[in-house]
Amino acid sequence: MIKLIVGSKGSGKTKKIIDCANSVDTEQSNVVFITDTNRYVYDINHNVRFVNSTEYDVIKNSDTLLGFLGGLFAGNNDLGSIYIDGIARITRKEVSKLGGFFKKIDLIAETEKATVVFTISLDEAELPKFLRKYTGTEK
Repeated sequence: MIKLIVGSKGSGKTKKIIDCANSVDTEQSNVVFITDTNRYVYDINHNVRFVNSTEYDVIKNSDTLLGFLGGLFAGNNDLGSIYIDGIARITRKEVSKLGGFFKKIDLIAETEKATVVFTISLDEAELPKFLRKYTGTEK
């Protein structure tokens, strides 16, 4: 399942995604939090695996992030949740150009019975149509 935390810059998306990651029962499944800075390393529960994507020189676009996520799932049978703060920054792509990426992540999440949560810096009305189904506002 894919979930989105959407809002304009400065609207509190990062705080929400951190709170969500920290609220998961890490005794039931493993949790990974991915962002592109170490700024929040101390805000994340120590049982949540913190990943700074810039420390992995291979994560440069949506395809390499997809491979990285596939590796996380392949290497960890009880990975239940992945939280990704700033998908456009990490992939270096406009959200409107990530349709194929989200289609593949949706399939992986369904196969793995996992939840993948993303923050997106757009107002909900600006979301591309292919993302609206993840917010419940599909029109």
